[in-house]
Amino acid sequence: MDLLRNIGLLRSFLAVARAGNVTAAAERLGISQPALTRNIHRLEEACGIQLFDRHTRGVSLTVYGQTLLRYAQMIDTECRFATSELEALRHGHRGQLRIGGGPFWGATLLPRAIVRLHERFPQVRINLEIGVNKIVHPRLFSGDLDLVVSASPRDIEALPDHISFTPITTIESRIFARQGHPIFDRPTVDNDDLSRFPWVLYQQDTDNIERLTATMKALGVGPPRIAVESSALMSVVELVRTGDFLACLAAPLFGTFHDIGIRPVPISREIWSFDAGILYHRAIESSAPFEVLKQALVEDVSRIGLISKIDASPADPLLQAAGILTSRFDS
Repeated sequence: MDLLRNIGLLRSFLAVARAGNVTAAAERLGISQPALTRNIHRLEEACGIQLFDRHTRGVSLTVYGQTLLRYAQMIDTECRFATSELEALRHGHRGQLRIGGGPFWGATLLPRAIVRLHERFPQVRINLEIGVNKIVHPRLFSGDLDLVVSASPRDIEALPDHISFTPITTIESRIFARQGHPIFDRPTVDNDDLSRFPWVLYQQDTDNIERLTATMKALGVGPPRIAVESSALMSVVELVRTGDFLACLAAPLFGTFHDIGIRPVPISREIWSFDAGILYHRAIESSAPFEVLKQALVEDVSRIGLISKIDASPADPLLQAAGILTSRFDS
């Protein structure tokens, strides 16, 4: 089968795969349900395979459909980037860059890097989504985001072929409490207090919760007593700053915010150190806006005292030629 000849049918396939329902997909595409159903049947006939299992409440992908979905998403992404690059050649850098960020990055260094990016390319519109890995990584893999600045995935080797990861630094997680928290009343921290006091944690951050629970178990205490879950770093910080909550946060927080009224809780074991950096679609790797954003992050990492895994030198030829390189962003 020649997929390029059936590019229009792939659009129908993607819509149904994402919606899980033909009626909803037809509404999003602005066509009738029978017309969309015919498109799916034509694609299945052209492929000689069944792409969907039909159910009373919708459809689900067969093993063939799951395989095609990966490539259809890459084709869709590349087509968007190609369209944007042609527009950039005509009008200069413009379009849309869809960025995801982990909670620490989204509240600290990433907005500063976006300021630098906007100053260099004011015609590029930025969409910024913040969430833990469990939320933003799947959106990157599916093509809904162009890049994500976050902790690295657990299994780098299992990344899709169209996704790359560039590590920027290594980040340590620490336990934090407010300056006058009762946990500091003793000369040394009583490990039992770690399970006695309430915790505020990020929503759906299973990686952090699992590693924190394992650390507390190794210290001979029970799991964290989670009282509040929040999707916003600043909400977590404010809850810790004003209440008797404990939180597990990125240690470099103190390099970016000063005098915020919280301090690390010293314990005898490390919770978690992890690589952090940029996950991105390979199609944007050579674009000037991507290079400007990456260099801004690297320079800020060095500024707050973290060890950078990338040379922050502005002598990068991509940056020197940024004014004439083309961008590949969704327009």
